[in-house]
Amino acid sequence: MIVPEPKLILVDTPLKSESPQPLGDLRQVRVDEYFRSMELSANSQRAYRRALTRFTKWTDKTWHLLKHQDLDRYKAYLKELELSNATICQELATLKSFFNWLTIKDYISKDPTLTLTKPKIKPPTPQELSNEEVESLFAALEKRGWHRFRDTALLRVLEHGLRASEVTALNIKDYDGKRLHIVEAKRDSVGFVPLLSEARMAIDTYLQWREAEGMDVEETSALFLSHSNKSKGNRLTYDGLYGIVKDLVEIAGLEKCHPHRLRHTLATNLALKGMDSMLARRITRHRSEASYQRYSERGLDLKAEEQFWQLFDSAEVES
Repeated sequence: MIVPEPKLILVDTPLKSESPQPLGDLRQVRVDEYFRSMELSANSQRAYRRALTRFTKWTDKTWHLLKHQDLDRYKAYLKELELSNATICQELATLKSFFNWLTIKDYISKDPTLTLTKPKIKPPTPQELSNEEVESLFAALEKRGWHRFRDTALLRVLEHGLRASEVTALNIKDYDGKRLHIVEAKRDSVGFVPLLSEARMAIDTYLQWREAEGMDVEETSALFLSHSNKSKGNRLTYDGLYGIVKDLVEIAGLEKCHPHRLRHTLATNLALKGMDSMLARRITRHRSEASYQRYSERGLDLKAEEQFWQLFDSAEVES
């Protein structure tokens, strides 16, 4: 009996280093690619990453396996967390943007968020500051020592309706002596903001002080610098700006006051003074009439109340 010679059979067994990536890592590849391809502000990117991280912790399905029923269940899950409607809308808007991108890139065949609806939210009433509250903030600057040169300019700029992130993104070259050029803004709401004389004077004084102190005044440097020991001379950060306003608020003895309330104050005052909403939106850089509508309504409320008291106060005096 002839015994055949043994044959060597090669089996393609992957090495350990060639083993598939964990599911989470594979999904993260697309997430990272999404952020590289999207032009988002630092704040938006943080919010989007937070939303996508929450979603990937909720499900372990790959992107192409997700169905619209999964998204409906996730929406219900967000409600169970007792998040505000505004937060849920932000989370779902992030998912809509991400899955739309996956579809456009042909990573998935169908967008599971197409039938997803966001809860309706009523825009919050503007929280404008009274004239007395604004005056108390500026009075608090007297107790800021040598920081007051920067802080005065900072407060004057915020008074013109800029968002905190827009202020910290400003460079010296964005100030032409009469207006500010907003080149980095939320939802591309860029544009020019004319400055009142007090603001121009405050910025000029601050830059002169910086030059005298030997600090950077190159056109490409940040308009506002940090005075913190750890980051002195670096660009003022978003958190740093909030810290400055918090200190001023404490000195002034105000409650529930944050930088964005100065934006509310400007928008409401423009409406109160009867400025055409289309023109006012150019100043505040609201992209739509709907987004500015709450300030128009607030201005009408304040104007109506003002005339109410004028009518009845004078009638009481006459009687």
